[in-house]
Amino acid sequence: MSHDIPLTTNVRHDVPVLVIRADADFQNLHDCAGRRLTAAKEMLFSIASVGIERAVAAEGRDLASIANAAYLLLEDADDMLLAIGRAHTREVADAREVRRG
Repeated sequence: MSHDIPLTTNVRHDVPVLVIRADADFQNLHDCAGRRLTAAKEMLFSIASVGIERAVAAEGRDLASIANAAYLLLEDADDMLLAIGRAHTREVADAREVRRG
């Protein structure tokens, strides 16, 4: 039985396609979440920087597409942050076992 963590953004939750490896280490999860947070932040900064006149002139579909992409990246990053907590707990427990052992 797989203990991988399905991403919230999966279209179907009964058969998840995108998962976070449950055995991934803290640093890899942190790096991956950080990249998604940075990408979403930069997308939203781009929207905020165009100015209200240009934003109103932009097609609503374009803004909606960027907002949806930013949402997906942020949701994935949020899932990874939860996995980071689990990985940290696991790695601390493993380190304690090594010290005792």
